[in-house]
Amino acid sequence: MHSQAARDEASRRAEGQFKSKKKTDTQTPPADDARREAEAEKTARLRTLRLAKEAADRDTANRDAAAATARKKETRRRVSKTRTSRTTDTTRSRATTRTW
Repeated sequence: MHSQAARDEASRRAEGQFKSKKKTDTQTPPADDARREAEAEKTARLRTLRLAKEAADRDTANRDAAAATARKKETRRRVSKTRTSRTTDTTRSRATTRTW
């Protein structure tokens, strides 16, 4: 009988500790929950920054591509190269002229 009473007492103590532990867990969140929340907020902030950077990079690339396309489509003017009919050739004598 003595062992039965000891078991009952141990059982009551264990249940009491379990209930008090359960009660404190529901009242105050453990430090892990606070860390998880902080980590989740940090991850969300970093994700937002990354997505904003990717959007900005995409916009810049699109603008650059549009500018390059516009430059290609511009009508190009031909500039005539004018040469003078008489130029002096400095390798020969100063009086000699060359015609093209």
